[in-house]
Amino acid sequence: MMNTSIQPSPLLTREQLATALGICRMTVSRLTKTGRIPFVSVGRRGKRYDREAVVVALSAYLNAPAKPTAL
Repeated sequence: MMNTSIQPSPLLTREQLATALGICRMTVSRLTKTGRIPFVSVGRRGKRYDREAVVVALSAYLNAPAKPTAL
């Protein structure tokens, strides 16, 4: 019988995600704070990130039509 279980991807710290995406840690913090990337709360202040979910969220955000700006 085949093993068809799906292995979840490991959760990354802010530093690990920043390194994987080639961005700085503050950018990860800013994207988290503005709700543009998903995270999992760990403990009282900790956050962990699923790299694949973050990539999907950023792709959707970057491909979204631009919002008009008020002048």
